[in-house]
Amino acid sequence: MNKCYTWEYHVTCSPYEKLVDIVEAFFASYPGGDYTCERRETFRLQFRRGEWKKSLLGQWVPHHLPKGQFGRWPVILYALVRPSPTSFLITVRYELYLPKSVPQLIPELQATIHAYCRRELDDLADYLAECIGSNEKPTVSDV
Repeated sequence: MNKCYTWEYHVTCSPYEKLVDIVEAFFASYPGGDYTCERRETFRLQFRRGEWKKSLLGQWVPHHLPKGQFGRWPVILYALVRPSPTSFLITVRYELYLPKSVPQLIPELQATIHAYCRRELDDLADYLAECIGSNEKPTVSDV
């Protein structure tokens, strides 16, 4: 079985009826993200991104990629929106799968991926504030 690394975050924002549509639109149109929505349920989204062809998988693992090519890494992203009367909690989980030939990611690379995910989610928070019409940016936190 391939090794999987996960990074999970929470985004908390004010209630909004079309929040799942906004989250889907953000990831589907994120520059350099190249996310494809593979599954959509009432409050749950699943996206896939990167090179998943078996012949390319070994070439596109993080330590072989040129800097700035995160969009080619084989990633699955899950977004779960939990509504409540006072706030919506969006849980975003990134799963990075490695080929069997790569036993693990070095800690420095894990930190780089975390920084990229946080940057992406900060952009999501800006997008949510703009779409909802709020002056206050939603809070992003590590889980």
